[in-house]
Amino acid sequence: MFDEKTPYETNPVEGPLDAICAFVEAYDLLQTCLADADEDTDELRAAIFRPVQPEGDCAPIGIYEIGVIFNPSEGNYGINRHKLNAALLTREADVRALFVQEDGILPYLCDFLTEFLGDVEDDFVYAATMRFLNECRRLFAMFA
Repeated sequence: MFDEKTPYETNPVEGPLDAICAFVEAYDLLQTCLADADEDTDELRAAIFRPVQPEGDCAPIGIYEIGVIFNPSEGNYGINRHKLNAALLTREADVRALFVQEDGILPYLCDFLTEFLGDVEDDFVYAATMRFLNECRRLFAMFA
C-alpha cells in the first residue's frame, strides 16, 4: 500500500496544479485506509466537499467545481486535470480562497487532522493521515 518513503515525505511538485493533484491522491489513500480500518470518514469528507464563499461578489466554490471527482466504478477520487487547469486560470483567487481562506478547507483540515492523529492507533492509518496532513500543509504554504 505504501512505497518505501516515510509518511513525512512528499513527491516534488511544480505548482498549484501538481500540489492539488498530490493533495487529492493523499486524500484518496487516506479514505482507503480509514475504510479498511472501519473508521468513520464522514467529518473528513464533509470538510473537503463543503463549498466556500470567497470574499467579494463571487459565487461559492467547492472542490467539485475545480475538477475533483469520485469515480464510483473504481471507488477512488481523482482529478479532471483539464477542469482544474481551467479553474486555476480563470478563477485563481476563488481556488485560493477555497483552500486557504479563514473558513477554507485547509485551515480546518490541519486542525482536524492534528487532533485526529492523537487518537490513531493503526500504523497504516497514522501514516496515511500524516501524508495527507503534509500535503495539506504544503498546499497551504503554496497558496498563502
